[in-house]
Amino acid sequence: MIGLPGWLLVIPILAFLVLVHELGHFLTAKKFGIKVTEFGFGFPPRIWGVTIGETLYSINWIPLGGFVKMVGEEDPKDPQSFARQSIFKRVAVLLAGPFMNLLIPIIIFTILLVLPHDKVVGDVIIGGVAPGSPAQEAGLSSGDKIIGVNGTPVGNHQDLVKLIRNQHGKPTDLSIRKYKGTAGLSFSPEFNHIETITLVPRSNPPQLVVVEQVVDPTSEVSFSQARAYRTNISIGETMKQGAVGVLIGTTNPKVVTETTPIWKALPWAFLRIQETISYTASSVGGWLSGGQDPGFAGPIGIAQVTGEVAEIGLSPIFELTALISISLAIVNLLPIPALDGGRLLFVLIEGMRGGKRVSPKTEGVIHMAGFLSLISLIILMSYFDILRILGGNSFLQ
Repeated sequence: MIGLPGWLLVIPILAFLVLVHELGHFLTAKKFGIKVTEFGFGFPPRIWGVTIGETLYSINWIPLGGFVKMVGEEDPKDPQSFARQSIFKRVAVLLAGPFMNLLIPIIIFTILLVLPHDKVVGDVIIGGVAPGSPAQEAGLSSGDKIIGVNGTPVGNHQDLVKLIRNQHGKPTDLSIRKYKGTAGLSFSPEFNHIETITLVPRSNPPQLVVVEQVVDPTSEVSFSQARAYRTNISIGETMKQGAVGVLIGTTNPKVVTETTPIWKALPWAFLRIQETISYTASSVGGWLSGGQDPGFAGPIGIAQVTGEVAEIGLSPIFELTALISISLAIVNLLPIPALDGGRLLFVLIEGMRGGKRVSPKTEGVIHMAGFLSLISLIILMSYFDILRILGGNSFLQ
């Protein structure tokens, strides 16, 4: 990247995504006749601006997105104010920002699939089965080859992980090729067969401490059992497992170049967004139930992962942009004051009260409190981001 650190890419990525978000609000507000006094790129102080009609279009020094200033966001006195509009129009304006953040990933994923792209394919082989896991209970063994999940072919271990993500807590069919070799004879079709095994992936896999003698089986696992799962594990370590409880890898890998017809790429793009949202909800739910940290990150953490992804290639950067955009959409739809979801909540409360709105002063105070809380949370997350970086930890390890 012309000698610049990869993490600097986070600035244009976030600027673009926030600007697109605000563009959604702006275009919808204009469509409904709401007076927009300023639509700005970046944040003040201002570099340059031009007034067209009733709107000032400005470019500002802090390149972290953009903003839309609408008349009367809480006060309905002006006929062209946001607060004076019908509930339908206000809901549409508030949802337009998150909608744009979901539209961008659809475009990115579709283009990446349509263009020629390399994919590593091979045999997905089980290298170890965790004791007490769904895999062990279902009869899976080391050396088994996983061919498909619920009828969908698996080309590499990443395909398997993606397909399993949305199956937590649901009965899942795995197509398995089991080899039954005979001493002195090489593998051949006569000595293997395919069978379907049903199991239920876990939402909160246990993390068991490896000990010589198990006292509490809910938090401990014996050294001998742990070594059967992972040969390089030691006493005192924590045996981490996935939803199924298998170690997997792709053997006999080869790189193939694929292109996807747009009529297939578009629905796959929607599916990718659905999977991301579902996985996010599942991860957060598991974390709230005492499971693993889903990997929350503040601006510094996002910059770190951007730098790491930039070292891989251009295509992963676009994928990361799409994932960040999905995250922005999800966060903005949460009923948190100062965010779109918080403002949407006040509009819906007004609707449930038969048009009786919360006073502008009260709503303004609540949104300010929400804004200060968000700033505090960002500072806290940035603190942990810095600790992780100083500790030499990576998002991609």
